[in-house]
Amino acid sequence: MVPAPRGYGRACAAGVAAVSDECDVLVFLDGDGSDVPHFIPALVEPIINGTYDFVIGSRTRGKRQAGSMNAQQIFAGHLAGLLIRTLYGVRYTDMSPFRAIRRASLAPLAMREETYGWNLEMQMKAARAGLRILEVPVDHRRRKGGESKVSGTLRGTFVASFRILATFLKIAFLGT
Repeated sequence: MVPAPRGYGRACAAGVAAVSDECDVLVFLDGDGSDVPHFIPALVEPIINGTYDFVIGSRTRGKRQAGSMNAQQIFAGHLAGLLIRTLYGVRYTDMSPFRAIRRASLAPLAMREETYGWNLEMQMKAARAGLRILEVPVDHRRRKGGESKVSGTLRGTFVASFRILATFLKIAFLGT
């Protein structure tokens, strides 16, 4: 286990910092049991084969267990995808945390978001940087542990939505 300060983006950054320099591909997934590790090869192989730099697992294109995603999450993923396609021409259907990226491709993205906007920041910056991006369907389950800080409460949904919107606006209009 890697200790990390509170905040989704901070936890991801701490994980990246803890990985050996010899690791060429980084895989991110939620630790609540909702992402299905069986799909890791589908995310990693296109990168190892040299055809893609960034592969995201789309929960909306895969099989979802009933109750694994709420309507707001599905809508937000499609809306973000539409906006990113308008800006950068890259098609996304989800802001899934389940993703893999070439380590050498992540560093130049200069990830800064420390909270819930981290996934969106990576997707936008990867598109803007011209990375070779692939989205693959992955299955998604109801969480096995803990309570969601995002979709579990109205306050959590509002706070996460605000952070994600702020991240979008900052990257789209300020370039950071």
